[in-house]
Amino acid sequence: MTDWKTTFESLPDEELDALAVLRIIETSNGIIQFMYRDKDKDALSVEDTRKAMGFSMSSIKRMQIVLEDGTIDFADDTKEIMGRVRDLYLKGMKNGDDVAYEKFLDASHACLLACGLPRLIEARKRLYNQCYALPPESYDWGLSYCLNFMTTPR
Repeated sequence: MTDWKTTFESLPDEELDALAVLRIIETSNGIIQFMYRDKDKDALSVEDTRKAMGFSMSSIKRMQIVLEDGTIDFADDTKEIMGRVRDLYLKGMKNGDDVAYEKFLDASHACLLACGLPRLIEARKRLYNQCYALPPESYDWGLSYCLNFMTTPR
């Protein structure tokens, strides 16, 4: 069994900075997708919803985030860790494996806590100023989701 807290806390600051950016992208996209599916009055158009999903999925799968001010490339160790987290997500969400889903939630929680609030706020600011693949207000939605998730006991 993986000790996710230790795993994420042992990463260097540069990798935690990068993970904070990735987590804001992931959660912002998640909110966008839910708003669209729920036909929320503030949902984005189908084109913008697809664009957000494409950017988020590309960033996750390649473990590379292209911003206006440069590209974030993750270290091999971080790629391996996030590959394991993604596997848990796929098993849990796509295959209905409740145990894997709980482990995914534990890993996500540990990742966000290791990143910490100041880093997540900085990531949101960087995305707001340097990433136009998602609407700027969506980064606030993603940050809000992260903060709520971080304060929920696991």
